[in-house]
Order: sequence, then structure tokens, then C-alpha cells
Amino acid sequence: MKRLLILLIVLISVFTLVACGNGDDNDDVQKIALTYADWGDPGFNQKMIDRFNAANENIRVTLAKNIDGTGAEFTGNLITAAQTGLLPDVFATDNVPTVVNAGLTLDVADLWDADEDTPFVYDNIALTGLYNGKRYAVPSFQFLKGIMINLDIFERANLFTTDDYRIDQNGYPVKDWTFEEFVNIAHEIKNFDLENTENLVLGLDTWYGSPDFQQVWPMMHDEDVQYDTWDGTSFNYTSEDWIQAMQEKVALHQLTDGTTTRFTPEDLENNEALQGYLIQTGYAAMDIEGSWQFWVLNEAAEDNINLGFWPYPQGDAGFFPPTILDYQAISSQTEYPEEAFELAKWMTFGKDGWNARLEIYEEEREAALDAGETPAYLDRFPTADYPGVWDRVEALVDGIEGIEATFDRIEYAKPDLDKWLPGYKDLWAWINDPENPYNWENLVAEGPASVATYAQEWENKANELVQEKMATIGTE
Repeated sequence: MKRLLILLIVLISVFTLVACGNGDDNDDVQKIALTYADWGDPGFNQKMIDRFNAANENIRVTLAKNIDGTGAEFTGNLITAAQTGLLPDVFATDNVPTVVNAGLTLDVADLWDADEDTPFVYDNIALTGLYNGKRYAVPSFQFLKGIMINLDIFERANLFTTDDYRIDQNGYPVKDWTFEEFVNIAHEIKNFDLENTENLVLGLDTWYGSPDFQQVWPMMHDEDVQYDTWDGTSFNYTSEDWIQAMQEKVALHQLTDGTTTRFTPEDLENNEALQGYLIQTGYAAMDIEGSWQFWVLNEAAEDNINLGFWPYPQGDAGFFPPTILDYQAISSQTEYPEEAFELAKWMTFGKDGWNARLEIYEEEREAALDAGETPAYLDRFPTADYPGVWDRVEALVDGIEGIEATFDRIEYAKPDLDKWLPGYKDLWAWINDPENPYNWENLVAEGPASVATYAQEWENKANELVQEKMATIGTE
């Protein structure tokens, strides 16, 4: 009888242990299950998730495989997934208003306000993704906007300081250069020699086909306005700063003489040297570019082309680095909002997540060096002021001439509006609409003298679209 009683006690103990999740085969059953999706490198994402799972024993995250594509295609597929109840708990998006209006996102304002890391997020970044007191997204990375320069071209050009621009002791532009100096150098350094392409130098490769001056110059002249003159409530395209910047942009864009990389159709068709990515192939002296293109520095170096990354030129108010933001959101369908927020934080702005991210990058860097390969540069940067983190970041871009000038002012960066401001995407659709009499191509055709007229029309349309959508987003 005693032996039977002991056996019963043992059996009860075993079943109790299994039921409590202490059996190895049942660990995952007892854990909170979350899914994550973005369009980044799945191998890197899995490493980040593995570290998150190790740091959070009660959560099991898996990388979602059902959302394909990048950018707008990825966001469209999120909407489709939501309709079938398969929306990941945490996901990236190329446009926050799109997923908010589709009902995909959770308001995490309370979680954000209570979090210990969010006070370290830079002020200008913390203001984004916030609508009528609700926060429907968190910033993930900021990409730097700056000027790639061909160091070899500048060394060969043998430029010296003049009344039009300043040149440092190495023959490069000074790092506190102004807009006027930047444009003057583009004119001066070009050599549009299509007969002897070994001498060919294009002054300036542009931002998606045309200079982005009107979006950046005004915020360097007025510390109270953000990207593209946005002041938190309205755009100010009729300001003197915006009009002057747009006049310079239109004047440059009209040229086809090698000052920029806009050419006549005949020149482009008949000259193979003009058909590549000209900063990488060694023909462009300067290129307005984003840090996600840092891979170009390594690719060019393999062809003995040496590139640097200079700060964007500054204005009267100083230097406020322009940056490009990415975002992630927490699903409105999630069963575990607090845990999903912790995952989003880990993959985006959080200090612990950034330390994990940098650990992976450092391991990959060491592996590349051990294999005799050139390691990739870090191309995305924290959105928060974590001193220890930033020290490690700088080591991962060591060797990029000029980047330190942007880092020195990163706390004053002014981020773009593209992915978070309601109505801004619609504004650019209107600007590029061939049926719109005030479209961009018509402005280029009419020239700088017409900028003031267009400024009024663009300002009216911008404020109409953005203010209307800003007032209603997230309220329905």
C-alpha cells in the first residue's frame, strides 16, 4: 500500500511539472507568441529576434514569412494580410498614414509615455508619428542625408579658396560649407568633355532626379521650421527662403551642360559614360545621397575610386542635418500590446535593442576582416541619444571621410516628412500630375521667374491636403 501511495505521489508530481511548463517539450506552449515583419535582411532580423527571445523568456517571436515586397508593395500586402487575420504583431511600413487609415495600427501613446527609453529620443523625431494625441508608430532608424564627394576628382581639380567657395588644405570643400559655395563648386569643377571621357567630370548628381534644395535650405536658415518649411501646423512655401531655394533648384535643373546629371536625350543616348550611377563610376564630383547607399563607398573603392560623405551645406541659422526616418507599428489585432511594444522597441529605438544590433554588426565586421574582406559600413543610425551606443556607432563608420561633421550635430537633425505626415504623399502626387497646370515640369519650363506664383499655389494645396488629413487621422 505504501509503495502504491509513493507511486501515485510521483505521478502527480510529474503531471504537475508538465502542466506548469517545466517540461522541455512544452516551453513554447507556455510562452506569448508574437510575429514580426519588415523588408530588411531576414538573416539579420533572425539574429535580432534570437537575442530578443533570449532576453525575454516569456515571449517567443517568429519572423513572419507571409508579407512580401518592399516599400509600398510591402505596406499593401500588410493590408491584405490584415483582412485575413494574419497581420504580424509588429511590422514596418513605408507610410504610416496608409496603415492608420486602414485600421492596422494600435495607439501606443500610453506605452511610449511610460517607457524609460523614450525621453532619450531626439525631440524632432519624437514629434513625428503623433496624431491628435495618439501615437500610431515608433521611429526605427534615421538615415543621413549628405553629399557624397569624389575625393580623387577634388584632388585632381586642385581648387583653391576664392571669393566663391572655400577649400581646405587637402583640396576638399570645407565641411561648414554654405549653399552658395556648394552650387559654385558644382559649376566650377565640371568638365563636360564627351569626346575624352577620361576627363569627364559632372558637377552634381541630384536627389531622385532634381536638387532637393527647397526641402532643406529653408530649415537651415530658420531654426523654427522643420523639413520643407513645415512648422507643425502649416507649410511656408511663400517664404523668401523657400522661393530662393526653389529658384536655384529650377535654374540648375534647366541645365544640361554637366553641372548636374540632367542631360539632353541625345547626349544620354550617345554616351555610355552618362548612363551609369555616376558617383560610383567615378564621373560625378558630388552626389546628394542617403546613407543607405553607403555600400557604394565599398563598391567604388574596389575600382580605386575614393568617396567621402560630407555634411549637407548649411545656412544662416547653422547646421541641422537632414535625415530620413523609417517607422514600425504595433498591430491593432495583437493580443499582447505590451509585449508587442517591447518587441517593436527592441527592433527600433530602444537602447537594449541597439546594443544587440551593434553586437551583431561588430561580429560581422570582425568576420569580414578575418576573411580578408572589406566590412560593410553601418548605414542606419539611432533615433535616440544613447552616449555608449553612439560611441560604438562611430567605430562602424570609421574610414568614411567627412561623416563626423554630421554626427557632431545629430541631436539637431530635422527629419523628413515622407513616411509620416498625412497628405504629404498626396501633395507630391499633385505636384507631379501632368493634368495639374502648376506641376513640376511646367515650373521647370517656365523658369525661376515663375517660382513665386507656383509657391502660392503649392502652399495652398499643401496646407489644404495636410491640414485636412491631419485633423481627422485616427479619429474615426
